[in-house]
Amino acid sequence: MKPLKKKEIFNFSIGDFGINLNFQLLGFFLAYFYTDVFGISAWHASFIFLIARAWDAINDPLMGYIADRTRNKWGTYKPYILWGAIPLNLILIACFSVPELSDTMRVAYCYFTYIVHGMVFTAVGLSYSALGTLVTQDQQERAKISTMRMFFAVVVVITIVGSYVTPFVNSQPIVINFIGVDLLTLNGPQFKDEAQGWFYVAVIFGIISTAILYYSALTTKERVDEPVQKYDLKKLPKIIFGNDVLLVLSASMFFNTAIWVIQNTVSLYYFKYVVGIESLQAVFFQWMLPANIIGVILTPILTGKLGKKNVFIMGSLLVFAVNIVRHFIPIPTAEAHTLFIALSMVGSSCMMFCSICQWGMVPDTIEYGHWKTGIRSEGIPLSFFSFMQKLAMSFAGFFALQVLAFTGYEANTELNQSALDGIELLYNIVPGLFSLACLIALLYYSLRQRKV
Repeated sequence: MKPLKKKEIFNFSIGDFGINLNFQLLGFFLAYFYTDVFGISAWHASFIFLIARAWDAINDPLMGYIADRTRNKWGTYKPYILWGAIPLNLILIACFSVPELSDTMRVAYCYFTYIVHGMVFTAVGLSYSALGTLVTQDQQERAKISTMRMFFAVVVVITIVGSYVTPFVNSQPIVINFIGVDLLTLNGPQFKDEAQGWFYVAVIFGIISTAILYYSALTTKERVDEPVQKYDLKKLPKIIFGNDVLLVLSASMFFNTAIWVIQNTVSLYYFKYVVGIESLQAVFFQWMLPANIIGVILTPILTGKLGKKNVFIMGSLLVFAVNIVRHFIPIPTAEAHTLFIALSMVGSSCMMFCSICQWGMVPDTIEYGHWKTGIRSEGIPLSFFSFMQKLAMSFAGFFALQVLAFTGYEANTELNQSALDGIELLYNIVPGLFSLACLIALLYYSLRQRKV
């Protein structure tokens, strides 16, 4: 098989930009949108996140089974990206809409849109990840793809979502900044209220996401020719539970995903209520851009010397340490936030180590499962990863909102000390503990490069 050209790596990897414009907007802001804009309680919102995943326990493996058995003129997995991109982003817009409904119907509307979004996201996200296993089987090329995917998914998208969405929604000037230097100031549209701002953000993100997903799917070739999978549904337990490294990596993915979901879920609460300077969130995420770029540059160098598992463990250890230490430093202010941002930059770079290694290890577990069980399946393992990732998102969102409800959080009011303390713990200590759990899970990952 010929080596991949740089353009081929780019064409596939940029698809993660399209997926994460959708994915990260929900991850960052849907909890806040539900409580502070849509107007439902933190208690109700928490159960929306949790219950939506019950259906995914059935839906995700079925989607993997169907995708594995698909063959048409577009390929194996590409059809689901092409068919699903538009519905996925229409549902994103629905999630950030505020229809005129009764209180009961508003909660029902949130359940319906979030559950349907999860179903369509499985079809698109699973198929995109599975497509990557058919682009190349070369370990180094997979590492390059994983690195570029994380560049688009984390460096680019999180910078956009974290730095520019909030001022856009609040009709404030958008300051484009790099390493403390203001490069450009843009004046966005003036919205009548915050709800209208969120709707238009979802529309813009949805259009861009759809266009990029179509571009990536249409320009990516499935170069690894695998026959249609002939296994039946009763083989699903063997494919999943017979693959020990799949289970271990899935556990580490659960904990690693929970870290950033909890932090991103409470980020706006933290800067709005604890810090008291909502605009400081944009400054914070602008400084994370160079930190994430450093992480992207260093990861392939470190994995080449130490291996993906060891770099993942090292990153998890440093993320744990940064979050614990950050909890005990002074709360940042407009005048003094250097130490807070410096520690956060270290943690953000190390989270890049974890994210890149995590997705770089996924194809290895698929090859291992084929070798160990004799059944070739991309769809089922990836649907299991997808389910574990969404389960982590829902659990983290449920847990964060339950803590807010328990500590007496009331939207758009001056919070009591208990609620403020709860937000601080969720922003620092809890993610640190999840990072430690991720590290412990990785100690049981037995698949090393030599064995691959």
